[in-house]
Formats: sequence, C-alpha cells, structure tokens
Amino acid sequence: MWKEISTFLLANPIISLFLALAGGYYIGKLKIKSFSLGSTVGVLLVALLIGQVGAFTIAPILKSIFFDLFIFVVGYEVGPAFVQSLKKSGIKLVIQSLFFSVVAFGIAMVIFKIADIDAGEAGGIIAGALTQSATIGTATSAINGLAISAAAKSAMTSNVAIAYAVTYVFGTMGVVIFLKNIAPAILRVNLKDETKKMMESLNLDTSDSSSPLLSTLATRSFEILQLPQEKMTVAAFEKKFHDKIVLQQLFSQRKPVDFDAQTSFKKGQVVTVLGDSEDLWKLIKEGVNYKEVFDDAYRKIPLLTMEVLLTNEYSYHALSLLTDHSIVVAEAMHEGTKVTELSTLKPGDRITLAGPARSIKKVLPTLGYPVENGAETDVSFLSIGLIVGLLIGLLVLTVKGVPLTLGAGGGALFSGLFFGWYQNKKAYLGNIPSATRWFLKSVGLNLFIAAVGLEAGSQFIKALGAMGIQVLLIGAVISILPHLLTLLFGKYVLKLNAVDNIGSLAGVGTINAALNAISEETQSSVFSLSFTPAYAIGNITLTVMGPLVVSLLAH
Repeated sequence: MWKEISTFLLANPIISLFLALAGGYYIGKLKIKSFSLGSTVGVLLVALLIGQVGAFTIAPILKSIFFDLFIFVVGYEVGPAFVQSLKKSGIKLVIQSLFFSVVAFGIAMVIFKIADIDAGEAGGIIAGALTQSATIGTATSAINGLAISAAAKSAMTSNVAIAYAVTYVFGTMGVVIFLKNIAPAILRVNLKDETKKMMESLNLDTSDSSSPLLSTLATRSFEILQLPQEKMTVAAFEKKFHDKIVLQQLFSQRKPVDFDAQTSFKKGQVVTVLGDSEDLWKLIKEGVNYKEVFDDAYRKIPLLTMEVLLTNEYSYHALSLLTDHSIVVAEAMHEGTKVTELSTLKPGDRITLAGPARSIKKVLPTLGYPVENGAETDVSFLSIGLIVGLLIGLLVLTVKGVPLTLGAGGGALFSGLFFGWYQNKKAYLGNIPSATRWFLKSVGLNLFIAAVGLEAGSQFIKALGAMGIQVLLIGAVISILPHLLTLLFGKYVLKLNAVDNIGSLAGVGTINAALNAISEETQSSVFSLSFTPAYAIGNITLTVMGPLVVSLLAH
C-alpha cells in the first residue's frame, strides 16, 4: 500500500503540491496561545513530509512563475510606504532600519565564514532567523544562476528549505519575547506608560472617530409645475441654491431618466433633491413652481462609497464643504496610517467618501480622482512590471571577481516597488485588487515553498543530521543579536523613544506577530506608526540578503 501511494504521488506531483497546500494551511492556523506557525511554515513542513516518499522533480519555470508573482506584489504593496519612509520626517526610522539590516547581514556573514556554512544553508538561515520567507526564493533564484552542476544546485536548494524550517520558529518566538518583555527592561521603561505618553504627545483619540451624518440633512421630491425661466438646466437649478441642494434623481412619467449638468427640466417631471433642511425650505416656499410629492418611490437615491486620492486640486476648504453636499468622510489615510484630524491631510493622502452618488461626483474635481478598486486586475500592468523585473534580474555586477546579481526574484521586487509607487500616484491605472494581491502573495509563495519542500524532502533527514544543532544556535544568534544592538543604537545614538524604537524593530524584522503581541500588551496600535516604514524597508533589505549571501559564499 505504501509503495503504491508513493508511486502515485511521485507520478502526480501536482496532486502532491495541492496536498501540501491543504495540509500546510490547516497546520498554519493552529495556535498555541497567541503563536501559530503560519501558512508558509505549515506548507513547508507538510511538503517535506510528503517528500519522504521519494525524489520529486518540479519544473523550475513553474517555481519561478509562482515566486515572481509573489515577490512583485510584495513590492507593489510596500512601494508607496517605502518611498514615503525616505522622507526627512522619518529619517531616524530609516537610519535605524538600515542599521539593523547592515548589522544583521554583517553578523551573519562573519558567522557563516567562521562556521564554514555553505551558500544554501546560509540562505535558509537568513530567511528563517530573520523570518523573511521571500529570502528563500531570492536565494534559490541566485543558486540557480550559479555556474555549478545540477546536483550541486539541487543540494544547495534543499539546504535552503531545511535550514529555514529549523530556524524559523525561534526566529519568530525568540524575537517576540525579546521585543515584548526583554527590550522594555533593557530600556528601563514601562511600555504601557510610554505608550500613553506617546499617544498624548500625538493628540491621538482612541474613541470612535467615524463621521456622523448630520440630522439636518433631508431628501425631498418635487413635481415641476412650471419652469421658473424659459430654460432651466440642472446646473442652473443647483447654482440658484448655491450648490447646497444637489439633484439626485430625475423622473419622467414615474421612470428615472439619465441626466447631467446640462440637462434641461421639463414641466411635469419630478426631481429628487438632497440638502440641508433650511435650504430645502427655500425650495418648498416656491410653491408656484414646485409641488412637493410624498411618494416613497421617488425618495430612493443611489449612494456611493469612493476612495479618493487627493491631488494638488485639494484644499481643506473643499473638504470642509462636503457636509453641504451630504457627504461624509468615512476614513482618511496618511502614508498608510489612519488619521482623524482632516486638516493635516495633504496631496497624496487618501480619503474614503460616503454619500449620494451624484454629490460625490460633483465635488470630485475639487479633491482629486477616484482610486480604482474594481474587481478586475490590470493584467497588462502586472505583466509589464514582471518583464521589467526579470530584465533587472539579468543584470550582473562583478566586484573583485565576484559576480553579484539580484536574480529574477530580486529584480521583480524592485520592479514591484516602482510600479506600486507609480500606481499610488496614478490610481486610475494598474489596479490589482486586494483579493488578487492576497492570492498572489499567499498562494504564489506557498506553491513555490511546496515545490521546494517536495524536492528537498528526500534529503531532509540526511541534511538535518549533517547540520545538527549548529544551525539552530547560529539562527538564534542572528535572530536576537541584531535586534539587541539596534535597540541600543536607537536609544543612545538616535535618541528614539521606546515606542518608536521597539515598533520599528518589529517592522524591519518583518515580524507581524511581534507587532500584534506588543499592541495587545499595551492595548494600543500606536506602534504601527513606526512599524509601517520600517516594515517596508525590511521587506526589501532582508529579501535582497538572499542573493548577496549566495553570491559571496559560493565564490
């Protein structure tokens, strides 16, 4: 029976891939208190287990497609935040993030040289100890570009996956404990007290900040008894009431008709308008021209929620007049962070408007343009971005005889950064919906991980025995020491407060679990302010470490 199952799985690697996904995602959801392995580690462990049946061979192009889609979308998402983080206002966080990356890379390379760790093992340790799964792919991509035998490439690739699996758990758990419990003790602060001080200094309000609809807004319907002038257009009608009454629906013979600003009214038509009660009263008093109609069929107006990118047309004055058009600012975002004080918004920030469809379209030119959040992905934009990334990955820089290259994965990451930044500025093109991005990031990465795990599985026990406890200890040092040194650098050199210091360390280490842990501990999300720019930088620098480590150790 076992032999038949093994033969079947080896003959049908696609089924084995999806078995790894199914089991891995299930295991990844299991929690021990607040800790979970996550889908990527779960998929890798299941794939390594399935790989025990024999030597799988997965087409390299298939793995490349999965990973390149994943890494491009990572860059696409963090691109805007990365560019924003380079601005002067966050220069200390940028310096700290770069310091961490340089220190982590330096410590790792010294240890790898002393312990004589091969390029594959080193790539896996970097990925696991610094909890950056994308590094598996960039390291593997760099290994595939080496001028060595296919057998050597296979062995190195297997070592990447195995070393990652061995070091990841401590890389996550160890750093969470360090940042939540040990770091505050080293800084000699009470993290809850520091959080409270930070929130008071920023004037952050933790209460519900959603904008309420004003009770004075009302909807009325009127039949046109006679035209107040020979020709009355929609624009002229609204201008007469200083644009504080906005036409929402126009009916002829009880049927809604399409209209725009230049549409002329006809006697007998019914208009549905929305505005302040005081302004509507002025319309009601014109009884000779309009008669109010009390029929619910006319009272239903189309409502709309729209995300808007503020451009140079934006001014706070235009924003303050939105309530006159029955529009509410449901959410406002500055550099990826939610804000409650609308007067601080600038061009480039985003707001979400809620209100009558025509009212929103009417004020839109005074604010910016809508962000395209449709269900369709701009596949041309995505494909061109990947082509650019793959071309970047072909570039090779030779330094003292050592060829350095980003590889396809690194190239796709940098291309994603640019295309994500560009799309954030030109929100009318290049749409990749959030659901699509989740699928490409999660399933794209994990299909790649499953393929790597299946191929490494047959060598897992042998390689793990050869690595021994040494890899686990090396991983622990690389996980904790850079965080400790950067914590002290942030305190004594950059003079960062404890909240920014710890929040940015969680970010540059790309450890979402650490952010969740300290946020739950302090009952505050203020750490996300320093986490976000550092996270953007960490996604780039840690991912690039993969090909750098491979290039330096393989020659």
